[in-house]
Amino acid sequence: MWFFRRILKVSWKDKKTNDEVLDMANTGRSLYSTIRRRQMKFTGHIYRARGIEHLAMTGKINGKKSRGRQRTTYVDSLNTWANLEQHTRSQFMRSSCECQIWKTMTVNACSRHGT
Repeated sequence: MWFFRRILKVSWKDKKTNDEVLDMANTGRSLYSTIRRRQMKFTGHIYRARGIEHLAMTGKINGKKSRGRQRTTYVDSLNTWANLEQHTRSQFMRSSCECQIWKTMTVNACSRHGT
């Protein structure tokens, strides 16, 4: 925030909150969107690589199933965040294999959320 204060010549003595300074600069906090955009890029990278990470993310590693409700997976949370509930997990994975479609989907999802 200090750089916005310096550019806008807002003194610390003016008692302006950080949100007011952001409004004056016509910007917003974008950390959450940046994190999600990087997660989407990383997920596409993992799905195209087809390594052990791919197996872990798709849940195809053998093991005992726990009792109770299934946990929300990483992929399901990204799917929900990107407003792609109409896509199943397999459609989500197939679109990640095609680089251009995945990039377009990532950009569209991030632009909807104020990036």
